[in-house]
Order: sequence, then structure tokens, then C-alpha cells
Amino acid sequence: MKLFQKIKGWKTVRGWHIWKLKLVDARLYFVSMIVGLLTGLIAVPYHYLLFYLLQIRSDFFASHPVWYWHIPLFLFFWGILIFVSCLVKRMPLISGGGIPQTRGAINGRVTYKHPFIEMISKFVGGILAVSAGLSLGREGPSVQIGSYVGSLVSRWTHILTGERKQLLAAGAGAGLAAAFSAPLASSLIVIESIERFDAPKTAITTLLAGVVAGAVASLVFPVNPYHLIEVTEPVIAFFVQMKYFLILAVIVSISGKIYSSIMIAFKRAYGKTNTPGYIRLLYLILVAYIISLMQVNLTGGGEQFLLAQAQNGSTDIMWVIAIMLLHFGFSVFSESSGLPGGNFIPTLVTGGLMGQVIGLIGVKYGIIQYENISYVMLISMSAFLVAIERTPLTAIVLITEITGHFEVFYPSVVVGGLTYYFTELLQMRPYNVILYEDMIHAPDFKEEARYTLSVEIMTDSYLDGKLVDELSLPERCVIINVHRDGKNLVPSGTQLIPGDQVQIEMDSQDIEKLYEPLVSMANIY
Repeated sequence: MKLFQKIKGWKTVRGWHIWKLKLVDARLYFVSMIVGLLTGLIAVPYHYLLFYLLQIRSDFFASHPVWYWHIPLFLFFWGILIFVSCLVKRMPLISGGGIPQTRGAINGRVTYKHPFIEMISKFVGGILAVSAGLSLGREGPSVQIGSYVGSLVSRWTHILTGERKQLLAAGAGAGLAAAFSAPLASSLIVIESIERFDAPKTAITTLLAGVVAGAVASLVFPVNPYHLIEVTEPVIAFFVQMKYFLILAVIVSISGKIYSSIMIAFKRAYGKTNTPGYIRLLYLILVAYIISLMQVNLTGGGEQFLLAQAQNGSTDIMWVIAIMLLHFGFSVFSESSGLPGGNFIPTLVTGGLMGQVIGLIGVKYGIIQYENISYVMLISMSAFLVAIERTPLTAIVLITEITGHFEVFYPSVVVGGLTYYFTELLQMRPYNVILYEDMIHAPDFKEEARYTLSVEIMTDSYLDGKLVDELSLPERCVIINVHRDGKNLVPSGTQLIPGDQVQIEMDSQDIEKLYEPLVSMANIY
């Protein structure tokens, strides 16, 4: 009987239209999987080349070559950074991690005019910058590479304007999935940090693309190195554990405030210095080279050093503190340079080493055992990512997903929740949000006076069935076009139905304030 009623409903004009939209949605989901596959085929080789080149670099320094071999290698690395810096000057959008640029592309603040060329430049620039030894991560470039793929596929498949942002978001999520083999976390980062909105289509397309890209990454990297970390949960009284977690959250929150403030201050000051760029890069590569001579695994993001400490770390508290501060300072200078590379991995490394220090202190005072230190390190990594990026769901799920240790999930929720609360008290803002605002307010950022937002009307949403003339939109927001079934309709007198692509024009400075409210009117939950 219910099936008969559904078939009867499909016979109506609206019913047939909704059924047609289901097929359109199926097409979008299929295309999002194509985006995930292509992103995986590009971002996974990016990860593999980084791993391979860093291994060669590590082997070279570990072999202790004759001193005169260091001179040509040092000059070679310096030349690499100068070359990458020239790429960034020609294509400013490839600088830094790529998450702020990706968010700008989704919001319409940024236009990828030459996505293929920029994608190749980001790929090459990221590999060269990190393999030269800078403390940068692979995840940010992977996210932006995915958004470039989404942009290209949206052009090739003639996706509707309102659906383009879903493919950009899907590509961005697939990039993170390829970098960490973590498809679930990839979907969450789009919602929490990039698209910053939980539209159902965005979540589904991102998850589909992330699963496909993650599958590609699993084929190339069948063994996740984080799975090799052995975790033993401490056997201590509940209230003692809660006190320990509270202290951990307080330390991480205060450290996160200092970390973020210094990072932003140095990044803003770097571009204002009068020193020529090639001289600044000389200082940077000099620091990288000196660190390589002392502890080569601390360069290139420091991930290998973190993994080594988590599996069989040092027991010297002062030495670990010194290494953590050295890595932090080096990450500050590396990130300030503006060269292609993310900040997730350096953040995780700093958080992990901080957890190691706190764990060693706990061992010293008999609170936990030595074998429990890796447990504290993983929780600290998650909490520190919460403090810096203000993305609790992403941080908690990411650490659980890449390590495979579900026993750290609940303590990460507790410590992450406390950290989020304390960072609210400290009035901390998400690091990537600050970078995004600095980007859109930069003098060389060309901003249009008016901006057009495209939204798709979903079934049973607030805008479904409304006449355009009856809508009360925010001040200076005007619907300028309604696209339906391949035709552009005059807004006046048009009744909105599911599948309509509505173009809303507004003042460009209001994008961030009105993006979520306007999109929510067209979506359902």
C-alpha cells in the first residue's frame, strides 16, 4: 500500500520533479567518488614521494658523510627554497597549508583561475619545501590539492553552480583522507574547519570521496605507522585520573594559547621585514641543516621523531622539553615563510612531545607507569589539536582513527572537552580562521564589492514552496536568478521548488556572517 502511494505521488508534477532530483543527487554522489579517486591518485603519490625523499635525506645524514659533501647539498636545499618561493610569488594561492584558501574557494572569496597549474605547483612546491627539511606537514597541501581536483571535475562534468562547493569540499576531505588514511576525520574537518556547515549533501559527498581516497592510500601504505604505537591504559583510581586529565587540559590550553599567539605574530611580522627573501630563506635552511646534523628526524615535520618517541622514547624530561621547544621554534619559522606546507603534523608533534613530558612527570611521581606514556601522548596530541584548530570532533576521531586504539577515545573526549572550554576562557580563536581572515584582508587580495552565493533548495526546507517576492532576506541581499531544469527564471513571481539553484547577491564583506544562515534556509536537517 505504501509503495502504491509513493508511485501515485510520483505521478504529480512535484513528485516527478523530486524523483528527478534523486537521480541528480545520485549523479553528484557518483561524481564525488570520482573526485575521491582522482584526489587519491594525486595526493597518495604526494605522500609517498615525501616519505621516500625524507628517507633518502635521513639516510644521508645518518651515514655521516665527509664534510665537503655538505656544502653542495646545503646550496642545493637553499636553491630549492628560492625556487619554491618564486612559485609562491607567481601563484600566491599555493602558499601555506591550503585550508584557508580552500575555505575561501568554497565561500567564493577565492577563484581558482588556473586550477591545474596551481595544483601541480602546490604538489611540487610542497614536496620540495618539506624534503628540504622545513617543519611543515603534508595534510594542508593534500587538502588543497583535493579542492583543485574538485574544481576541475566540476568544470569537466558541468556540475551546477550550487553543487560546485560540494565537490570542492569532497576533494578537500579526500585530500586529508589520503594524507592520513582517515576518511571519517576527513568528513569532519570539512564540517568543522573548511565548509563550517553541516549540509547533508556536503557531508555525504565528503564521506564518499574520503572513503575512496582512503582506500587508495591503504593500497600504497598498507601499514599505518601510528598503528605500531603500543598503548597501555593506566590502572589508577578514577578521581586521580580525572585530576591528571584536568591538569593535562590546563597545560595544553595555556601552551596552545602561547603556541598560536607566537605563530600568528611571527607570520605577520615575517612579511614586513626589509631583509631580502633569499637571505631569509638562507637563515631558514641554515637552521634546518643544523637540526638535521643533530637530529634529522626532527626535520620535515618531525613525524618520524614523534613515532620513535611514542614507541621507545627518552626518559630524560629536560631533554624532551629542549627538543620540544626546538621543534616549536623551527615550526614557527617554517610556517612563517609562507612556503607550501601544512601545520597539522607540526602541531601533533608538539602536542605529542608535550604529552611525553607530562607522562614522564607522572611516572616520576608514581601516578602512572612508563608503559602508559604513549597513552598520555596520544591524548595530548588530540587535545593540542583541539586547542590550536578548535575542531574537537576532527581531533578526537583523527587520533582514534589513525592509531586504531579505541581506548584513547573516551579520555580524548574528556581532555578535549576540557581543553575546548579552557580555550574559550582564554578567548582563543581557531588558527586557520585567523589565517583565513588575514588572507581576505591582505592588501593584495582583490575583493569585489558584491558577491553572489549559489544555494540549492532542498525538499521541505524553509525556502521550499516560498514565493521569491514574499521572502524577507537580510539587508542588501537580493535573489538575482533562479536556475531550474537548465533554464534561468526571473525571480519575481517565481515559487521556489526543490532542486532550484538560487543565486543571492550580497555585499562581499557579509559573506562570512550570512553564509551559514542563508544556506540553512535552503537545507534540511
